[in-house]
Amino acid sequence: MLYIHERNLQTKIRTNYKNKAAEIQYLYDTVYLPMRAEISSLTFSGENPDAFVRAAEIFNVYYDFLNSFSEAHSISSQSKFASTFLEEISAYLFKDLPDITSNTLGVFNKGIYAGLKIDGSRHIEIIKKDVDFCIGKKVTITIDNQQPTTLILPVVAVEVKTYLDATMFGEVKSSSKSIKSASPNSRTYVLMGHKNLADEHIIAARQDSVLNEIFVLRANEHSPMDATTIFDYWKEISTAISELANDDGIHVPGRLLNP
Repeated sequence: MLYIHERNLQTKIRTNYKNKAAEIQYLYDTVYLPMRAEISSLTFSGENPDAFVRAAEIFNVYYDFLNSFSEAHSISSQSKFASTFLEEISAYLFKDLPDITSNTLGVFNKGIYAGLKIDGSRHIEIIKKDVDFCIGKKVTITIDNQQPTTLILPVVAVEVKTYLDATMFGEVKSSSKSIKSASPNSRTYVLMGHKNLADEHIIAARQDSVLNEIFVLRANEHSPMDATTIFDYWKEISTAISELANDDGIHVPGRLLNP
């Protein structure tokens, strides 16, 4: 599984970030690891909604602690000290999906397939993008007698943000469009801590198909994460995964594009 927040903490300990290695090590040992153990003990499924309520409680306690710790030790938001925890939430929520536990699909955040192009040497070059969270399938292919290369074909790609402004939203939509163009049956999402985007941008986004959905975890910057939204996010992603197997089915009479 992909633990982005843990990697961030370990890097700061190793590099003695702002001479705070000892303090961050203490946080890692006494707060982070117990939090992770408790979250990992929960089973996330549609038949167990109470797990999402408990998860929200755990997430909120830890996230509030991170923000207080950052303020007390002058750790800037640019360090992604707290924001990487929002990225790591998905690793916990989707650990119990059958396609993940069976290794049919994997969890990734780098090198996601986003298309092909011809380079200056007339070779086929694969375009790859990094995303914050992706459930997909790793495959090895050979193109035009070149050396075999590994691709990560996305089923679900999620951009995770503390908040979104108009510029960031444009970048997210551009990245999502590339991924969907390259993998037409993939689905793209945004998961953000709180909304910092004018309503008209959201209303306009409803009229295109670049993003499948945007989930906002908190009513405002100081509100707790909402358990209902967390559960809704889980249901959306798990449904996207389960519907992959039925994506090619055509049945008449009835709807054909959005059955």
